[in-house]
Amino acid sequence: SYANQGTLPVEMPSVPKDVPAWAFWQLQDLNATRRYIRWWIEQRQVPYGDFGGGISDDSDLVQQWPGVALMGVDPDMSDRINRSLMERMLPSFLSVGAGLIFLGMILDAMDGLIARATQGTSQFGGQLDSLADVVTFGVAPATLMVAFMTRELAGDLIVPSPISPHFLGRATWIAGAFYVVFAAVRLARFNVEHAEVGADYKTFRGLPSPAAAGMMAALILISDQLESTVATRVIVYALPVAALVVAFLMVSRVPYRRLNRSYLPGRQPFGQLVFCIAFLAVFLTSKAFTLVAVLMWYVLSGPVGLLTRSLSRKRSPSTGTIRTEAPSPSERKRA
Repeated sequence: SYANQGTLPVEMPSVPKDVPAWAFWQLQDLNATRRYIRWWIEQRQVPYGDFGGGISDDSDLVQQWPGVALMGVDPDMSDRINRSLMERMLPSFLSVGAGLIFLGMILDAMDGLIARATQGTSQFGGQLDSLADVVTFGVAPATLMVAFMTRELAGDLIVPSPISPHFLGRATWIAGAFYVVFAAVRLARFNVEHAEVGADYKTFRGLPSPAAAGMMAALILISDQLESTVATRVIVYALPVAALVVAFLMVSRVPYRRLNRSYLPGRQPFGQLVFCIAFLAVFLTSKAFTLVAVLMWYVLSGPVGLLTRSLSRKRSPSTGTIRTEAPSPSERKRA
């Protein structure tokens, strides 16, 4: 409500001796202005700001009333107001970092296409690309996770560190270290496997490092857009676990489809076009939530697909039941 919030308590002092009355009352007026503005900022603007946090009131005081603001607001409070205003209008540094990881994913997909199209592939370029991938999809997500946990756990006096007295602080640092090491191992194994003759170019062996980095970045990105402190707290506790899960999936033998070679080449059904249009519409409506959903689907598609194929191989083709004994010699002969 913008109704009258009451008046400030006023106590009229007496003018000291040997002090001009006009100077005394001018000083009192400036002090009253200071008290009023501090009261406005600390009491009024927090619950009654136009944008849910007093952005309108703060900007009015600092920008539209510059003279009053200079006389009535302390420099530290003015700096805090401007910093808060900028943080609410612009994305946080964590969101910017997560966005740069997604930009790295796009550029990583483009550099190989450009190199093959221009016939500029070389072993040196491949090794340099792997080094860039270790930084973009290994070091950067782990550093972003540690920075996110440091910010969110500052109120609990928990600092991610190998010598942290709190378990969550140590677990965060260990998860980040495992993630970086396993991302490097994943990329090194990828180079060795694809140097062999007859390598499979339709599937990945292990979770690709860009998908793992995207999963980490999407969770951090969505946490900046959540208004619920409970949901943010869940992400805080789930992020180190997610880092360990995707790290182990990177060095696993779980097969993952290459989306560009499985769904893009050749003639595709009309339903796939409809799905792409619907996905684009949902993505434009809610980017962060869509990224989390798609990346989580891809991360889980490998283990779920492997489990489904294992169960289907154990089923008998004739009865559809799970076989509990080995086939007889006559069955093997007919097969």
